[in-house]
Amino acid sequence: MSSRPRFRIGIDIGGTKMEVALLAADHITANIVPQFKVIRRERIPTLREEGIESLLLRLSQLVSTVASEEQCSLTNGLDSNAKVVESIGIGLPGSVHPRTFIMQNGNTQILKGVDLRQELKTRLNFKNQILVANDANCFALAETLLGAGKYHQEETGIDVNQTTAIGVILGTGVGGGIIIHGKMLEGKSGSGGEIGHFSLNQDGPVCYCGRRGCSELYLSGRGIEERFYERHGIKVGGKIKSHRIFELYDQKNPEAQEFFNFYFSKLDQFFLDLINIFDPDFLVLGGGVSLQPLIYQGLEQRLASKTFIPDNNLKIYRHALGDSAGVIGAGLLGLL
Repeated sequence: MSSRPRFRIGIDIGGTKMEVALLAADHITANIVPQFKVIRRERIPTLREEGIESLLLRLSQLVSTVASEEQCSLTNGLDSNAKVVESIGIGLPGSVHPRTFIMQNGNTQILKGVDLRQELKTRLNFKNQILVANDANCFALAETLLGAGKYHQEETGIDVNQTTAIGVILGTGVGGGIIIHGKMLEGKSGSGGEIGHFSLNQDGPVCYCGRRGCSELYLSGRGIEERFYERHGIKVGGKIKSHRIFELYDQKNPEAQEFFNFYFSKLDQFFLDLINIFDPDFLVLGGGVSLQPLIYQGLEQRLASKTFIPDNNLKIYRHALGDSAGVIGAGLLGLL
């Protein structure tokens, strides 16, 4: 056991904001997941319209600032007692190649094809490890090791490093990450876990990916708005926002009641496909739609009656780490 603190930096780059967090852990023990906690966290706008050079400049400055505020060094000095950042992890909103660590596609196009590892190493004079992964994978990793996975371990006695878990983000879009025994399932080209593009209806609306009826078009916040509009028309001011449709359901609005019967048929289909393919120990949900209590009502019971192996005791959790999960997961990259 070591009582000397360890420090890592996580970076989460999204379409609208960039976040940097300094993580620290004490009392490191072999074969036990270190309990890293955020001790400093800062956000700035991504400002994609200003271009990649502006993004890289502001990001490197933010990393330096966050480290220096905690007297933590980004370079390995001669002082054995110095607080040194041992690694930097970056979560990106797109598919990241598992060997080159370069984003190949995603919704923030200025990051496509950019070698962020080398850019930050050069700008920060950072000599230690830098790793890059998809942001939904980072979410799933953090929740499995430090969030919902701990709840599952307490309930079942199964160690988090021995579980199969799926993180599902139901937000503006639908994304996911698959964690098997503490490791991310990335696939040969980094597109493993693109669960937003399961087809739930071969005759459904056309997705930007080129397929029809993708889960993102039905289950995301934007999908809820579009499908409700299709089924019940325009209200005053245009399409109703998804949170308002949930409110209408609570108010016994007949259109909302009908819509969510439809919605849950698609949600169950989506989860059942995931469960039958991966047979996970648990699912953990994140994103704005996952905050709605209605999502969880009767969900475990419905799925248990329909899975290939009935009553398999699958657990479904709401995320435990809040909006810190992505940046924490980035900081944990390469830990195990």
